[in-house]
Amino acid sequence: MEASDLISCYEKGIERSMNEDLLIEILARLPLKSLSRFKCVSKSWHRLISDKYLQQKLPLISTGVFFRSESDQFKEPRYAYTAADGVIEDSQLDFFPFHEKSTIVDGCNELLLYYRPAPVTFYVVNTTTKKWVSLPRPQKITQLSILAFDPYSSPEFKVLCFTAWRARGAELEIYSSKTGSWDQHEIQFGIETDAISATMHYFNNVLYILAYPNRVVAVNLTKITCNLIKLPEPMNRDGRVGHSQGHLHYAYIDENKLKIWMLKDAKRSEWALKHETSVRQFIGTREIKPNILAFHPEKELVYIWVPWKMVSYNLRERRLEGMWKFDKERGKAYLIQIWLFPCSSFLTKCLA
Repeated sequence: MEASDLISCYEKGIERSMNEDLLIEILARLPLKSLSRFKCVSKSWHRLISDKYLQQKLPLISTGVFFRSESDQFKEPRYAYTAADGVIEDSQLDFFPFHEKSTIVDGCNELLLYYRPAPVTFYVVNTTTKKWVSLPRPQKITQLSILAFDPYSSPEFKVLCFTAWRARGAELEIYSSKTGSWDQHEIQFGIETDAISATMHYFNNVLYILAYPNRVVAVNLTKITCNLIKLPEPMNRDGRVGHSQGHLHYAYIDENKLKIWMLKDAKRSEWALKHETSVRQFIGTREIKPNILAFHPEKELVYIWVPWKMVSYNLRERRLEGMWKFDKERGKAYLIQIWLFPCSSFLTKCLA
């Protein structure tokens, strides 16, 4: 049976249970760009590929990675992605005409935020669809810029530009792709601004920021309000926050021991110790400390940076599940940021 026949059967509801697994196997092997293109073939194909049930069955798209070499610390980060066979390859950004004249300042779920100093311009680039957009100029000088995009919930994105710092808060401008304009706001963190770290995570319209000595600052980008969540232990400077299976997680590695906490109740700052395990088995006796990079959004997997490679660790089975090695050219690479993003129609609709 051909793929088109399977799709026709699926759309009509004929032999759905028998053909579903085979159809998913076929679609799962297609790149997202092809899936997006096939949605234009007909209404039935569009309905099928846009089906949320089917999208949940498909695997995550490649992990996005920022990295730079140790000998190149003061130049702009390079962008890369992990291929399915475990080899890290460069992503081709030649389609974006201002790549050489701009600097990548942030990234979020396959979108990149570029900044061009002259003339002052922000660009948001979708590396999957090869689409990009220039943003109107913010009114004030930017001191920190953050890109917020959640392909699980919406094709819209936001850009946060912090323009001034206060003792316990900040002034900021927020660009919304929905309105196409910037709005000015003032925000109160509830703690000293100097306690805010650079470790952040965006999920479901909330920006989570780790803060010393033991807090998570949850910034609601709809209400422009902050809530404080107390961490279960003093903040580790290499700690990481992220979402997995619908819950906020906090993790760190200390003395070769990996500890992962899951937030059960934000209002009461109630956490549960979910995993505690040794990582010595795959880092050996290296003096360089491994770092948590990201959580798998749906599985019991955590991604860890071990020079000079990135590994995925199965927490339930306590074994390595994947490994991505840097080649000789990138042998002394420094990982900056990674993300995992779903096969989502919101991703293909963003900047469409």
